[in-house]
Amino acid sequence: MTTTTNPSYQHRPPEVRGGFTIPDAIAWSGLSRSGLYREAGAGRLLFRKAGRKTIVDGASLAALVASLPAATIRSERGRAA
Repeated sequence: MTTTTNPSYQHRPPEVRGGFTIPDAIAWSGLSRSGLYREAGAGRLLFRKAGRKTIVDGASLAALVASLPAATIRSERGRAA
């Protein structure tokens, strides 16, 4: 299998906002709803309240995602790449 790369493509991390709604935090981070609440309960993610709305602090969400371990990608033959 041959793959080509686009030399003009540069990886840019998604923009970090000051705060996210729960659905937006799920979409931005890739974490599940229960995962967000689990991390908040463990003190690794900051939630704020605006009336009845829960806002996920953008800086703490970005820090949480950055602290996750790098994935190990295996080649087609099952060896680590």
